[in-house]
Amino acid sequence: MTVQKGQPQNYVGQRVSRVDGPDKVRGAATYTAEFDLPELAHAVLVSATIPHGSIKSIDEKAARAVPGVLDILTHESQGIKLKPVKAYPRGPAGTSVLPLQSAKIEFRGQPVALVVAESLEAAQHAAQLLEIEYDASDFRATLEQGLHGMPLLDKLPLPPLGHSRGNVKKGLKDAASTFEATYDTPVHHHNPLEMHAVIAAWDGHERVTIYEPTQWMQSAQHTLAAMLGLEPDNVHVISPFVGGGFGSKATTWPHLPTVVLAARKLGRPVKLVLNRAQMFAAVGYRAATTSAYSVGLDDNAQFTAMKLDAQTQTGVSDLFPEQVGNVPKMLYANPNMDLKYTLIRTHAGPNIMMRAPGEASGSFGLEVLMDELAEKAGLDPLEFRRRNHAPENSDPESGKPYSSKHLLECYDRAAEAFGWEGRNPEIGSMRDGNTMIGWGMATATYPVYASAATARARLCADGHVEIEAGSHDIGTGTYSILAGIAADSLGLDIERIKVKLGDSRLPKNGYSGGSRTASSVGSAVLAAAMGLREELMEAATHDSASPLFGVAGRDIHPRDGGLYLGDTAQGEDYTAILGRLGKDQHEVYRETIPHEGSQKHLDQLKAGKDGSVAAVAERFARHSWGAVFVEVRVDPDFMTPRVSRVVGAFDIGQVINAKTAESQLTGGMVWGVGMALHEETHTDARTGLILNSNLAEYHIPVNADIGSVQAIALDHPDFHVSALGARGAGEIGIVGTAAAVANAIYHATGKRVRETPITLDKLL
Repeated sequence: MTVQKGQPQNYVGQRVSRVDGPDKVRGAATYTAEFDLPELAHAVLVSATIPHGSIKSIDEKAARAVPGVLDILTHESQGIKLKPVKAYPRGPAGTSVLPLQSAKIEFRGQPVALVVAESLEAAQHAAQLLEIEYDASDFRATLEQGLHGMPLLDKLPLPPLGHSRGNVKKGLKDAASTFEATYDTPVHHHNPLEMHAVIAAWDGHERVTIYEPTQWMQSAQHTLAAMLGLEPDNVHVISPFVGGGFGSKATTWPHLPTVVLAARKLGRPVKLVLNRAQMFAAVGYRAATTSAYSVGLDDNAQFTAMKLDAQTQTGVSDLFPEQVGNVPKMLYANPNMDLKYTLIRTHAGPNIMMRAPGEASGSFGLEVLMDELAEKAGLDPLEFRRRNHAPENSDPESGKPYSSKHLLECYDRAAEAFGWEGRNPEIGSMRDGNTMIGWGMATATYPVYASAATARARLCADGHVEIEAGSHDIGTGTYSILAGIAADSLGLDIERIKVKLGDSRLPKNGYSGGSRTASSVGSAVLAAAMGLREELMEAATHDSASPLFGVAGRDIHPRDGGLYLGDTAQGEDYTAILGRLGKDQHEVYRETIPHEGSQKHLDQLKAGKDGSVAAVAERFARHSWGAVFVEVRVDPDFMTPRVSRVVGAFDIGQVINAKTAESQLTGGMVWGVGMALHEETHTDARTGLILNSNLAEYHIPVNADIGSVQAIALDHPDFHVSALGARGAGEIGIVGTAAAVANAIYHATGKRVRETPITLDKLL
């Protein structure tokens, strides 16, 4: 089922403001920490102060003496054995280090106790009085330390991540020129505006309601049920609004079952909100990476071979590689490729996906490498990329055709909007007065993931339609996107569509990540809304009391809150049809399987698993594409770089909501600027302590750091991905942007920096 040709699209593809915006402005949109339940107790998490070792003793006496303290849970007192649950196909991602199960410590910041009290202040005070003595062991808290003290994992107990094709050794030998370089990216932290939080409330001992900001309700429901030995239907997850996640809210972190256990033990609801320092220590990070390249080019500056040895940091127990080879193995035409990963275990806690996991870090190394190769070949950076462009009918990784690829148009549109033709190729040649000007660019790509999905559309007696989907709005505009799809399908004003999300009892849906929600859940909403329309049309055309009795369905159009014959007045409101059916409401439920998917994916979804089709599917390789151009201005006295302009053009399929898509693409590019110039987590190698676990010292871009940002969406539908033709806008904006900034800085200053962030000490 696709969007009907010729049907007016009042919302899909248009700039539609967020339908939930007024509630957010008024404070009526309730986030997890704002739910207020009767007899709510308050919890504070106590974290380990060593990175490796064990708990020797815990003295609770002073803490328990604080007025209002209700209980203190530790590994000695909580008494419930939890079951590890593997939530992800490439590693447990935070679920194997279960809370309060033993004295073992694997990272600094690991939860070691939970203090519960009548008030937050009492819980905080008691937590400070808890005396914990440790037996400390040797540790390796950073990638550099791990390289010299931990067993290296080059044969991963995971699905194969490396890639090999052709004969790299011969390709390098036959090359007209070769080049080697290594690129590094540091640890990054997600830092969503909303803290991780949870409220747990039991109904007896077998049913529990969880309020949590999550990107994957079904996983939280099934994971928690498995940990506690409950039926999944007895775990009710509520998450109507999520204040950003960027991947950090996609797994069941240890604080969740800890609070659930405390609530059951006390027989009353318990609330926990992590503080910002705990957000750095206990809910994942983007791992540090090193990418060592050896490449060969022929006389025409085209690749003959590429070898990439990638090292990525991970935790001690949870193996989750930052897949920096995702982009290099497929972006450019290259007959010979060898990609190898080595995981470096560290006592830094479990890492997890973070906006464009693998692609963001991996594109930095590859796209700076492309700039270096272009210079050595004496070519414009854009021309060099064009020469190595992989044709639309052949994905270098799989040999399969792409479902849709308009990368060359991205180059053209972005270059024209930026004015790339005015670039002087000579390093340091462009100036505005005394200020050095640099222009750089990079290619962007992101894989397309499509999930099985379900939705319900319900016509109510007053003529409004409810759309139900057990999905999430993590700040991306899901409420507005789904409302627009339903409104166009039914010919209704968007104000008459009420979208319900964020409840595990609603129709099941998967993970909101990987830029898949709008396309996947949107397809299910389209199917449900079209199904509702068709059933109402069927009722009207077979009812002699209807003005549409006997009219062919193909001649009937939805508009003005009902069904009408073409552009004529012959027709009726949906409420009239509903009234003659003798109903207060009429609903339709639909399940959708992604293109190139099967019943297996729907079954996985219903079991609380991912249920998605991989980017390289049976018939097509499916990716989104983009090109990012950047201007930097550098003060020659202080060498302070500022990004004055960013222009990006992106091929992301059908744009469903032009306003929210632009917001996502712009936000991604802004984050890429931050990755290039600001973001880095500093860990003290002597103590394992994160030194900048706050927003004052973990620098992210603010308005003063960002100049003009222009996002261009090509809007070419890709119906090999979904019925909507949409792909996704959430992550591709960050891909390549940091490299474009680095390349622009080199063009301005002649300083080639192969690591992020590009700070003053690297330019002086």
